[in-house]
Amino acid sequence: MSVFIAVLRAVNVGGTGKLPMKELKTACEAAGLRNVSTYIASGNLVFDHDGGADQVQAVIASILRDRFGLTKNHAIIRTPDALARALAANPFADAAADRPSSLMLQFLEATPPEGAAETLGRWTGPERLHLSGDHLYVDYVAGAGTSKLTPAYLERALKVAGTARNWNTARKLLEMARAIEA
Repeated sequence: MSVFIAVLRAVNVGGTGKLPMKELKTACEAAGLRNVSTYIASGNLVFDHDGGADQVQAVIASILRDRFGLTKNHAIIRTPDALARALAANPFADAAADRPSSLMLQFLEATPPEGAAETLGRWTGPERLHLSGDHLYVDYVAGAGTSKLTPAYLERALKVAGTARNWNTARKLLEMARAIEA
């Protein structure tokens, strides 16, 4: 048994990608995922399975497509250890302590190509950015709601799709995963 965390991209945001979490949980259980928990409506799953990350990603993609008709949504998979390392590597400890809801951990589908960090370095807004492997840390110093740093800009700059969770959510997902492991 391995525990996994899945963060779904473009779910229940701005009126698109409607996905009731209770129905998603039921569909995941029917597909063989065990100890399935969801967290808030933005598409977060924690579960265990006998397969590997690629297999569970395929299972979730199939559920999104076949059960809910969602074809543009992605499931980005992490293990609890990978998420723990990402949380521990946070370069913005002050933001995590002072404004955790404005500190985002962007889960990327892959490591961005060379040059992505340099492209991000040209950003002139108040936000602080740090790329580390397949995670991007974004400190929305003045809040995310009014920021001009959009997901579309980040995807163009990184050349990799991703989805963000605030610091509180990322920590809660790890806590949930550790509870399944225990």
